Amino acid sequence: MSLNNIFEIWAELFSDYEKLFETEIGYDIIIYAGEEPNVKEIHAHSNILSIRSQYFRIVFSNEWAE
Repeated sequence: MSLNNIFEIWAELFSDYEKLFETEIGYDIIIYAGEEPNVKEIHAHSNILSIRSQYFRIVFSNEWAE
């Protein structure tokens, strides 16, 4: 596999993540960020948050204390 092929694969993967964010397809989490009256609603995917962040991995696990 050439370096150019690897770059194309990563570019396509990045584009797919970008589409998920822009279209909000299949989100299962809503994160509210900011303070009133400037609160932003962010639609997210718990599986992506869990893979990318140890914090969210713990939050979505049974180890999270309420």
